[in-house]
Amino acid sequence: MSTAPVITIFVRHAAACKYAGDEFSKRCSCRKHFRWTQNGKQHRRKAGTRSWVEAEEQKRKLEDQLGGRKPNPDEEKRTPVEDAVKLFMEAKRNDGLEPPSLAKLQKTVDRIQAFSENAGIFYLEDVDLTHVTTWPWTQFFTTTHALRNNQSRVKSFFRYFENAGVLPKNPTKAWKSIKGKTEQVSGFTAEEYAAILKAIPLCGWNDEMQRKMRALVQLMRFAGLAMIDACCLEGSHIHHAKGQYRIRLQSRQKTSKKAHLQPIDNVVPPEVGKEVLAVLNGNPRYVFWNYSGDGPASDEQKRSVSEKYFQRYMRTLLDKAGLPNATSHKFRHTLAIEMIRHGASFEDVAATLGNTVAVVAKFYSHEWGKVRQHRTDAAIKAAW
Repeated sequence: MSTAPVITIFVRHAAACKYAGDEFSKRCSCRKHFRWTQNGKQHRRKAGTRSWVEAEEQKRKLEDQLGGRKPNPDEEKRTPVEDAVKLFMEAKRNDGLEPPSLAKLQKTVDRIQAFSENAGIFYLEDVDLTHVTTWPWTQFFTTTHALRNNQSRVKSFFRYFENAGVLPKNPTKAWKSIKGKTEQVSGFTAEEYAAILKAIPLCGWNDEMQRKMRALVQLMRFAGLAMIDACCLEGSHIHHAKGQYRIRLQSRQKTSKKAHLQPIDNVVPPEVGKEVLAVLNGNPRYVFWNYSGDGPASDEQKRSVSEKYFQRYMRTLLDKAGLPNATSHKFRHTLAIEMIRHGASFEDVAATLGNTVAVVAKFYSHEWGKVRQHRTDAAIKAAW
């Protein structure tokens, strides 16, 4: 039996590839090639693939061929991480998960694949506990809550292949729950909210965009809408009768792994209702988004595009207001917290936000504790 040569995979990049300076880059989809030396002669060969994982598989087979080794049947059954990612996402799509849930899972499994390839791991069976617990998840997640949610998704990925009989042992089974203090959510203070409104003219936008952003900010603050519902608000969602302005829509809030339409029927201050109506831009359907009809076809795709568009403007505004760590969701928290401070129950807040009572209790119980303590103190003092 002859000795197998050492085969090197390298990449011949397209001219426009951003990794063109690294012939060993694993992150692009340019064509992969092999080179090796045998019997004093240099050889080159196309790998016939743009995937680094598939190139690794072809390299192993070529080494077996050149070294005169017979293929190992057990090795043929191994599952490339890249293939596992595709299988898992296809299974979840067939489970009927909603697009936002699928998007979060896709980000997680893409990171599993990237971390695996960077560590030189190309087969699912080679991932062990030391890998998943030492990969730098914190570069993507900064809070304990986010890390725990990500850990749950990573575990579900490997559990799926264990249950399917692909993995003899789940490498995440012994992964202990991530420790740390879960940060309680908070809303904007009155001073912060005022600073946001004052920052709108300082962002360099034209008059139309300033009116839109001012109305959007107030709509989110006083109607408690998430960005995706606010920026995709339709004219038919605004109801004006007997001096009252109401926002009525079906909000697609997640109450489990699947999303359900939750009815929203919230009154807003008259001045907010008037400002929202004043930005109607001539679009026959949308209030804020002047959708032309080009681009994505489905309503879900349209909503996603619109949300990303307005999130960019919101990021600029919050940064200009001196709130670089705040997000658009904090407007929603502001309404919920103020409602609790003024005596609303968890059921009231849940109906306003389109969430379940359990979700509201999870995020706002600290505010309810303060309210209850104040009420208890008042009752004690009244009994003196």
